[in-house]
Amino acid sequence: MKQNKALVIEFVIGILLAGVGLAMQIDYYSTMVFAMGCGLAGGAGHNLVRILYWTRPERRADYEERKREERIDRLDERKQYMRMKAGQVSMQIMLCVLLLLDLVLALFRVQTWVIGMIALLFLLLCTSYNAVYRLLEKRM
Repeated sequence: MKQNKALVIEFVIGILLAGVGLAMQIDYYSTMVFAMGCGLAGGAGHNLVRILYWTRPERRADYEERKREERIDRLDERKQYMRMKAGQVSMQIMLCVLLLLDLVLALFRVQTWVIGMIALLFLLLCTSYNAVYRLLEKRM
């Protein structure tokens, strides 16, 4: 249940944002807040349903078997796992950066410098991938 607590909180925050977006009278910003709330609630709801599906008693044995097989694969293919993990962490970092950038650009209604920002984000993606990979290589 501990793993579900963060998802439940995220789901509730998403529902609250969607409600605030519906209640706001500002046309441009209310749509943005509503869309953020729906996206947050939708993602958290999907993960909650997936976790609840696999942790039900009738599927518990299959879930444990899948977890055991994934653990064996991960231990056998160490470098592949580290590349995957480095990519996952850098994509999560980039997702946060892109969301914040989108929010700032939407608030200021900026249309210039977009190509420069995308180029900088691409460089950040490459450097964060390499940094996370080297960190995981030293740790494992």
